[in-house]
Amino acid sequence: MKEKSLLAGDGSHLALIDSAGHEYEPSIQTSVFEATGPLRATLCIQGSFSHRSRPALVDFIARLSFYAQSGLVKIEFTIRNPRAARHPGGLWDLGDEGSVYFRDLSLHVPLASEDSTSIQWTVQPGCVVTRKTGGSLEVYQDSSGGQNWNSANHVNRFGKVTTSFRGYRVMVDGNRAEEGERATPTVSVGSRGKNVTGALSGFWQNFPKAIEVDDNRLILRLFPRQYSDPYEMQGGEQKTHTLFLQFDDNVTPTLDWVHAPLIPRATPEWYASTRVFPYLALRNGQGAEDPLKQAEDLVDSAIEGNNTFFDRREIIDEYGWRHYGDLYADHEAIGHEGRTPLIAHYNNQYDVIFGAIVQYVQSGNPRWYDLVRDLARHVIDIDIYHTAGDRPAFNGGLFWHTEHYKDAATSTHRTYSKANVGENILALQGGGPACEHNYATGLLYYYFLTGDPTAKEAVCSLADWVINMDEARDGVLSFIDRRPTGLCSATADPRYHGPGRGAGNSISVLLDAFALTQNEKYEKKAEQLIRRCIHPRDDIEQRNLSDVEHRWSYTVFLQTLGKYLDSKVPTGEADYMYRYAKASLLHYAKWMLEHEVPYKQVLYKVEIPTETWPAQDVRKSNVFKFAAKYSEEPLRGKFLQKSEEFFRAAVGDLLSFETCRLTRPIVLLLTNSFMHSYSLFGENDLVVDQKGDPDFRYPCVFNPRFAELQKLRVKLRDLLSMAKEATRGIGR
Repeated sequence: MKEKSLLAGDGSHLALIDSAGHEYEPSIQTSVFEATGPLRATLCIQGSFSHRSRPALVDFIARLSFYAQSGLVKIEFTIRNPRAARHPGGLWDLGDEGSVYFRDLSLHVPLASEDSTSIQWTVQPGCVVTRKTGGSLEVYQDSSGGQNWNSANHVNRFGKVTTSFRGYRVMVDGNRAEEGERATPTVSVGSRGKNVTGALSGFWQNFPKAIEVDDNRLILRLFPRQYSDPYEMQGGEQKTHTLFLQFDDNVTPTLDWVHAPLIPRATPEWYASTRVFPYLALRNGQGAEDPLKQAEDLVDSAIEGNNTFFDRREIIDEYGWRHYGDLYADHEAIGHEGRTPLIAHYNNQYDVIFGAIVQYVQSGNPRWYDLVRDLARHVIDIDIYHTAGDRPAFNGGLFWHTEHYKDAATSTHRTYSKANVGENILALQGGGPACEHNYATGLLYYYFLTGDPTAKEAVCSLADWVINMDEARDGVLSFIDRRPTGLCSATADPRYHGPGRGAGNSISVLLDAFALTQNEKYEKKAEQLIRRCIHPRDDIEQRNLSDVEHRWSYTVFLQTLGKYLDSKVPTGEADYMYRYAKASLLHYAKWMLEHEVPYKQVLYKVEIPTETWPAQDVRKSNVFKFAAKYSEEPLRGKFLQKSEEFFRAAVGDLLSFETCRLTRPIVLLLTNSFMHSYSLFGENDLVVDQKGDPDFRYPCVFNPRFAELQKLRVKLRDLLSMAKEATRGIGR
């Protein structure tokens, strides 16, 4: 006798309802098995939501994982708006023409049954299971349930907060049965011993969310219709939800475990022994006065104590489908005297993901992994611009943190808002993805730890963005002047293409993609940028590195140069580019020996003398470590001594600020200070190059595409400004 299907004849289906009430259905373009093995098979399906008389509204990617001898299905479902934002004037607010709007996105799973069904649910894992026969059930989370559930963080395009009530409610047969703050539900519907159970990861954290049963139908609402406002998905924005379905003959919900899954990990000693993680060592800070121990304690304040990064989410209610996982940029709120907290988003500045992964594998503390997992998902979905329809300088790029010391308003996580135009000249220039904020190393190691294919895709996408923005062929004029644009190598000034974080971050991302794929285009582009921005015979005084405000980030570049050299050592490639990079690093490190001082001694040179400046001194310490690694005595000893001096200065000067535990300085330490605990000179770390250096000749000046026109434009602008001033003088 043939066994009957567990599901009803019409089967499961996804439904997307737009803001006008039109229903869109998924249209599949591709499907492929990404993984096949004795334990798991993962099917990746891509397509769009279409309507018979309307253009496709959004794209989707669904990864369905099936497990051997199990009725469990894991679904990672991504909805994406591939349109480009219009961002007039470089402003990125909600309400942009590139946005799409919808009212509901839900998965419907009907159970085949001719009899009455049994509904079972728990609102929290471990709670007593509630049961009823037939009818309906609704578990709906409208807001985070936290103290600041109605934060200005949750405004729509009109500046109106859209959360309606605090927390969640449970409706049974249309009547309110329960309410509370934060639900983590598991819901099951069954009949005649056949059962389907559903759960959503991060249910309350990614509000709004709903799980319902309507007679024999289990409904998981990723974007529930109950919310008070249409959902706006900005151009190039996406969101991934993870849901689980369990099909079996068990009469009790079986998915409580998905809300707190086990995290497999190795020991810190094993991670260190692999040498996969650069300069990883067990913590060895000794005593309260040891700068290394002080740095470790500062770093640990991110996950321990009463003001952790998790606690800071509560200040602006950094929850909801768009915000969850990001960090509150509390350093931007210093001096803010408004009645409500300043809304400011951090967006992985200085690669928090990488720093937190290092701390996780170094300490074994799972709290670090919690931070990594949530932030990586946010960065991949929200902070990366998922479109090919904008200019090459933006397509696939990573958004900056929101504007310094200004409220994000309706710009969400996208740099500049129209609300701040006129208050800051930068806002008038606009913003968007740019090379100075491009970090992929954390995503690379997140992929190594988890195998998450979206992390691998993100690393390659960010590296391709570097290449495309520099080699763009958009428009007729670009074929007249075929030189690189320089957009991936400029720092602080479009005319400056020397050592700086713009080029440093671009090279670092290219090296990450090369490590992941071994595609030579990434390494070749990285080497091209190295040659463009630094030379062993540079006249360093002409670089004006003493201009702290605008040239501080040259140390970011030199750190990346050390990363490049490290990438060449395992293969023994002491080729021309290896020696070129080494000679350049040592040339600048020698200059630093004579000229660099801790930032606290030169704070009078900067516009805003914050605690972040001394935290940046740890970069100088690391540059000297790299220089020591690639030099010989007596120079090596001098570099090591300076490295120690700058590390002590960085920690001591930072601790002299009452604000030393704000987000930004802590991130700088967690991404940079671990190198100090590593012994550089084990047997495998000495790098001695017996070959003499070739003739590197002399540096060439890089002139980007249309450089001459840009100079003329600046000159005309200055002349116009002088004419206006003269006119004002006549009028007076």
